[in-house]
Amino acid sequence: MMAGIARALAVVCLVVLAGCAGGALPDELAGYAGDPDNPYPDDELTVAVDPGETDRAFDPLVREALSYWERNDERYLDFEVNFTLAPNATDPDLRVTFQRSLDRCGEVETAAGCAPRITSPPQAADTVDVRILDDLSNESTVQVLKHELGHTLGLDHSDEPTQLMRSRASLTMLPEPNASERTLPWADPTLAVFADLDAVPADERAAVREQIDHALDYYDRGAAGRVPDNVSFERVSSFENADVVIYFQDGPPCGDGSGSCGSVYGTDPDGDSAIERYTRVDIALSDVDTDATGWHVARHLALGFGFEPGDGAAYPPPLRASTSDEERRSDWWE
Repeated sequence: MMAGIARALAVVCLVVLAGCAGGALPDELAGYAGDPDNPYPDDELTVAVDPGETDRAFDPLVREALSYWERNDERYLDFEVNFTLAPNATDPDLRVTFQRSLDRCGEVETAAGCAPRITSPPQAADTVDVRILDDLSNESTVQVLKHELGHTLGLDHSDEPTQLMRSRASLTMLPEPNASERTLPWADPTLAVFADLDAVPADERAAVREQIDHALDYYDRGAAGRVPDNVSFERVSSFENADVVIYFQDGPPCGDGSGSCGSVYGTDPDGDSAIERYTRVDIALSDVDTDATGWHVARHLALGFGFEPGDGAAYPPPLRASTSDEERRSDWWE
């Protein structure tokens, strides 16, 4: 017998929002006679936008973030601020640049955005640069923009509004194909396999290993054209390093008395509640005939390649649920 599947996903949580101290600038800004609370020479700031290598329309997202601070300057800042969005300005007060990746920002290596914390006029003598990842969803892009602009207005990670200015946030990326829509739903075509045979009687372990090898070899050969040719497997000695975990236990592993079941895990960076990349498949077996072990492993390994149990035609004929017990114990992989 075999049970259904469990699916688990995780929204990617990035170390987002970084701020760093301003670079070396003059100690004094000659002729400055503005608001002593305002680190900029003027309360009218010009903002340019560099879209980088993409053709996305970032201007409306930048405008939304700027408007947030214009509406909330009295509440969170000690000075009034107004922005003029001039995407092509050559000498702006601030320039927002969108990049495919960010170099280290202060002490943070995996930032989604980076900007200096501006607290005194000398830091604003030259254009203030704000850098943002270019592949965030629109909502997350605005969130990071608000945060980084907060740094340019003098706020740090402990300042109000704390929900916006805290250093970590859950972000989503641009829409991506779901794992079930990908030819290869893994980040790497070589999958690490760990098999825990502690619960298997010692005199059966060699046969069980051979059965597992037949299942893996079947996928290595393409699973009757259902799996990309570049997929391969390697054995590892611990489940922490495994993409595929196979384990046996004495009692029913699946909660419904079934002899085997599978669970698939992955990430959901675009936040659409569907897995975009698989990160692990767990295959649990109990009280399964040794000669049928390979079939059960292969059947549930299919979860890691986007097969849905309800879509029988998606499976190679030997692995369909209608396969008889006798066929499952045969050399079905040949």
